[in-house]
Amino acid sequence: MSDALLSLLKFGLLLSLYVFFAWVLWAAISQIRAPALATVAAPAPARRRRGSGGSIVILEPADLAGATMPIDGSLTVGRAAACSLTLDDTFVSQQHASIVHRDGKYFVEDQGSTNGTFVNRHRITAPVVLQPGDRVQIGSTVLEFA
Repeated sequence: MSDALLSLLKFGLLLSLYVFFAWVLWAAISQIRAPALATVAAPAPARRRRGSGGSIVILEPADLAGATMPIDGSLTVGRAAACSLTLDDTFVSQQHASIVHRDGKYFVEDQGSTNGTFVNRHRITAPVVLQPGDRVQIGSTVLEFA
């Protein structure tokens, strides 16, 4: 075989190895970045007062779908055990967001979280008034205001 052909084959093998390693690295990184399923700590039983109004319903993740939690005055959401709604999700900050009842309305406010709080797929930067049916996303958890 000629030297040119051997050099071309060596280059092809080296290129194939680099492509393979790049593919393995991409696969590993995409697995690391995939969001972990959130789990919710069981909330303390809360008595709902007549006319107290709002509650949240968990829509995602699927294993928690349908769980409902009343909002009595305020509700804090985060990874910290002290939060009213504790989410075991690496994309959720310790004190991620709060939902408060003020002036007859319910507001959701991001508490300076790293990954943000979204209402109807829009990232919020200031308190937002919640309407029935609004969807709030915190990490990989989706809540619906009812």
